[in-house]
Amino acid sequence: MNRILATTIAVMLCTPSIAAAGAYLGIGIGGNRTESSLADLGLVPVCESTTSGCYQDTQPPPVGVGSDPDFSGSDISFNFVAGWMFNRNIGLEIGYIDFGTATDDLGLPESCATFGCSSRQWTSEVERDGWQLFLIGNLPLNDSFDLFGKLGVIDWNADYAGYERSAVYASGPPLGEQNARIRTSDDGTDLAAGFGINMHTDSPFSLRADFTYYDMDNTDLVYVLQFMALYHFE
Repeated sequence: MNRILATTIAVMLCTPSIAAAGAYLGIGIGGNRTESSLADLGLVPVCESTTSGCYQDTQPPPVGVGSDPDFSGSDISFNFVAGWMFNRNIGLEIGYIDFGTATDDLGLPESCATFGCSSRQWTSEVERDGWQLFLIGNLPLNDSFDLFGKLGVIDWNADYAGYERSAVYASGPPLGEQNARIRTSDDGTDLAAGFGINMHTDSPFSLRADFTYYDMDNTDLVYVLQFMALYHFE
């Protein structure tokens, strides 16, 4: 995504002096959504043996597995920012974000042995964090509300993990893993953009709600929807 500057909405009360230029700190909490494919993430199950219950991407897939499984997961995100408004309309903001760990499960073929059969799942995890820098464009609506857009970059790190586990098994002990565990990592610097609304009070504190989209490699969709409390230095 090359360019996104838009608007968000939030509701509180403010004085003109607080909405003007100056430094601020903030902390936020929200929800992260990640969508991709296991192939793009490098998390397609790899067989350790040729025994039953092993997922083989190169062979005709069993019902419900598919040859190119999708990944979609969500988790709670945390964000810490420091910013400076040069005036009521333009500012810069730097921050750290922890996206949490997005998790998804894929059903695997049933495995059977002497003592019974085991139903299996392949669990994939994506854990991300990063440092981000945004140019802020602010549009004051009145003394209480500002709409804003932001455009910038994120320098991110990611850890990917995939492992097999037994979901349900019949009589006897659970069977051994048929697919090798996967653990990889990746990093990059990509574009990010968002929009939101500031809600001011007659104190140094304000409340912000915003949506941020991240154009990250190996993913079809990454976004965060969050609420943030800001403290403005007068």
